[in-house]
Amino acid sequence: MAEPEQPEFARERHVLFLEAMASELPADYASQEVNHLTLAYFAVAGLSLLRELDSVNKDQIAKWILSFQVHPKTDNELDNGQFYGFCGSRTTQFPSTNMKDPCHNGSHLASTYSALAILKIVGYDLANIDNKVLLSSMRNLQQPDGSFMPTHIGAETDLRFVYCAAAICSMLKDWTGMDKEKAKQYILSCQSYDGGFGLVPGSESHGTASFNL
Repeated sequence: MAEPEQPEFARERHVLFLEAMASELPADYASQEVNHLTLAYFAVAGLSLLRELDSVNKDQIAKWILSFQVHPKTDNELDNGQFYGFCGSRTTQFPSTNMKDPCHNGSHLASTYSALAILKIVGYDLANIDNKVLLSSMRNLQQPDGSFMPTHIGAETDLRFVYCAAAICSMLKDWTGMDKEKAKQYILSCQSYDGGFGLVPGSESHGTASFNL
């Protein structure tokens, strides 16, 4: 019996799809405002895997990414407990009348990871980033148990954000942004009886959590 014919990988279609995603998101995705940087990461990383980055304007992409970075207005703001990274979208850069935080800052750990990863992929020199402010303020997100919140206004803490913080430190080649020992202890506390890792201590093993580590 002849073996079934293996379908070919539709490379050109993938390239066209990712090129479109890198320039203008479809309506269903465009509405996911806070995830714009994350969606852009998937598109740019996909083109990089396919060796097709020359099909997009890398300088334009870097300029767009950098426009999402949040900077403290004064040196005094460095001690206000906020995180100065990258916002996930345009709307999170501006204050909302419903926000309890009058000094609105929508920096997010996952968005910051996506932003730096994109910049690295397109060849931008990360030494031009204000690493000191980003990393010192990122320590504000680390909790006493070693986990990380994604934003300074509070949210869930789990291994996803420990991964983001570690990846950010690795890309910037500076580990002052986290207490590595506390982070290690938190990671170990998430290990389950079967050897895998859950997203939080006491939870069942999860493929994403185990892969991130």
